[in-house]
Amino acid sequence: MNQKMSRLLTFFFTFSLLIFINGCELISVNIDSGTTPFSQRDLNIRLLTREFAAQYFKETEKGADAIISESKSKNQYNQAILWKIYAIEGMQLSVFRVSPEAALLDAWIFANQVNQYFTEGLGQKIFGKEQYIAVDTSLFLSKKIESLAKGLLSKNDFNKMNTFVKKFAEEHLFTEYLFTRTPAFQEWLKYQGIEESEAVSTSGTMPEALSDLSDRLSNISSVSPKILTWKAEFIANNSALNADSFNATLEGINQASEKFQDYVINNPEYMRMLAVEMGEVLNPIIENVDKQTDEKLLLLSDERKALEILIERERIAIGLMVAVERQNITKGLDTIAQNVLEKAIGELTQLITSILIYLIIFIIVIFFAPFALGYFIGKRNPKKRA
Repeated sequence: MNQKMSRLLTFFFTFSLLIFINGCELISVNIDSGTTPFSQRDLNIRLLTREFAAQYFKETEKGADAIISESKSKNQYNQAILWKIYAIEGMQLSVFRVSPEAALLDAWIFANQVNQYFTEGLGQKIFGKEQYIAVDTSLFLSKKIESLAKGLLSKNDFNKMNTFVKKFAEEHLFTEYLFTRTPAFQEWLKYQGIEESEAVSTSGTMPEALSDLSDRLSNISSVSPKILTWKAEFIANNSALNADSFNATLEGINQASEKFQDYVINNPEYMRMLAVEMGEVLNPIIENVDKQTDEKLLLLSDERKALEILIERERIAIGLMVAVERQNITKGLDTIAQNVLEKAIGELTQLITSILIYLIIFIIVIFFAPFALGYFIGKRNPKKRA
């Protein structure tokens, strides 16, 4: 009897606990931002494509610096700096797209275009003996992103995108060192027969958007200072003004000043006559200038007053506009706050009501069920009880 009673109590306690836990799950609050998250495939594409971009920046800088250190030609020095600047800027524009698939596509095409420029295009001889550095670097990066795409995409999608990338890169070869890229995502959609309105269905959830913004800011803070430094180096290297020419110019000015000073000291009579003649010639001109200046100042004073009046009117009008907009915004915020408060109170009321109901059920099951069970068991076995 005691063992049966203990088992029944254990069963009812476990059953009641499960009901309570399920009740808590039923009344849990789910906060949804109203956005559709990226799929796991798109998140992987975004993450690995941006990791490739970081490697692209590093390898491009390394290759260009190797050419600069080995080459003695000023033209090759300039071309190496331009390679660093425009290749990295082009990859930045390619990889930081809203759509992960568009970023992968543009980065893949850009890497192929740079590789073709150094191996087969107009840039195949710009570095002379050090050309192999640019060729090896661009070929390595082109193969790297192709391997990356092969691992991220299905076999069918990879073959389709690979065919499109090679065709698009051949049709849009770089013809100058600026590496002016051509966005290819629209052509890719036409190639697949997809409407533009159906291409990008989401920009991700709030955490995904914040992560994207963080990546962009981190990239800007790390890469932009380098690009500005390289541009300054390029300008300084190609400026016509250098230290020698600047010193020579200063020396010439100094010699001319000394000669003029010596002439003035050794010819006082001539300088006195020259001063008198210049005074006679310049006095009428100076008087005319003074007269015109006074007239212009009076006119300017009137225009300034008119401008001050106009500015004051505009300031008052802007102040009124700002006050009206502030009132509208305040009303809107009050309405939103009231709606949010009402909704929160309603949800809280439902939550408390549900908790109380489940709590009452739990108390009934825990405290009253054993007594009721004992009563029915005792009623069914009167002889044993006697």
